[in-house]
Parts: sequence; C-alpha cells; structure tokens
Amino acid sequence: MATQPAPGWYDDGSGKQRWWDGTHWTDQYIDLRERDTELRTDAGPAASGPAQPGWYDDQRGRTRWWDGRRWTGEVRYSGQEQDFAGVVIDGRWIHLGDLSQPVSEVAASADSGDALLRRPEFTKAAVERRMFGPAAGPITPRTLSRAINRAAPHLVVAGSQLWVVPFPPARDAEARRFITWVNSSADHYRYR
Repeated sequence: MATQPAPGWYDDGSGKQRWWDGTHWTDQYIDLRERDTELRTDAGPAASGPAQPGWYDDQRGRTRWWDGRRWTGEVRYSGQEQDFAGVVIDGRWIHLGDLSQPVSEVAASADSGDALLRRPEFTKAAVERRMFGPAAGPITPRTLSRAINRAAPHLVVAGSQLWVVPFPPARDAEARRFITWVNSSADHYRYR
C-alpha cells in the first residue's frame, strides 16, 4: 500500500511552499522569495493530485525521495551525521532504516546477546512488538532467539522502540564512541 508524504510545507513545483495536508495540496502557501513572508491562500495552479517526484523533508530530520506514489529508501542527511552498524544520528533524530526516533527520547548501550536475553525488560519489548533489528524488521518472541546472537556484542538504542544491532567485537571502541555521542546528543536535546 502506498503512503503519502507527511503533512507539511513543500515546494509545489511553482517555487512556492504550499501546505500538503497528507493527501492533497491546499490553497495555503508562502513564497520565500518575497521580502515579507506571509501566509496566503488562493485557488492557484498547484496540482490537485499527489506530490510530484522529488526530495522532500520527511519530517524526521532528513530528506527522502518521493517517487510520485510512495517514499523510497533513498535518503539524504545533513552531512553532519554519525553512523555505526546501520544506525544513523543526525541532529535531533536517530534512524535505523526507515525507522526514526527523536534522539532526546533514547538511550544507547552495548551488551552481549546473552546478557540481553537474560533481561526480562529486554524480552518484554519483543512481546510488545517494539523491538527491531538491523534490517529494520520486527523482532517478535518467535524470532527473538534467531535475531539475537548470544555470543556477539549488540548496540541497543532504547526509546519508544528498541533497536538491537549486532557488531563485531573488534569494533567495540568505535561502538563506545558512538554510544557516547548518542547519549550526549540525547541529553543535549532533552534539556534544551
């Protein structure tokens, strides 16, 4: 099933920023080329159908390619992002594939798969269908023992969702730096 871009201000193809309500263009627009930017309304020439293909802000701190029918997997970040093992932090957002969470709401850590599987609060996230793995796929109670390698270290990003990503033991120092970056960023945005 195709999903539409999130409601927001987008270039409507005429150089104006027009409000997209999630299903179609509205008559509200702003023209950033004008000296005094003000909200205007008209029944102007904006298309009445879906947004045209292009790069749009996905309301998650990145731009994403909209092919005219649905979001694709192609994304662009600010150029200031940090990443480790498929998890990307860029400003106020942290991403794993198509999943995103506000960085102010997460905490990062690392532990062995064996230690994680021994924690009731960890396995509870799988029961609640809030756990996701490296391919941004859900980890359920049924798939938990296959998804978590008991011998491997795992990066864990805990927020409204719980992300679990294995990494090679040789990358432990890099993982620790990334975890420090995530937690420092979370504190920064949480107390801002």
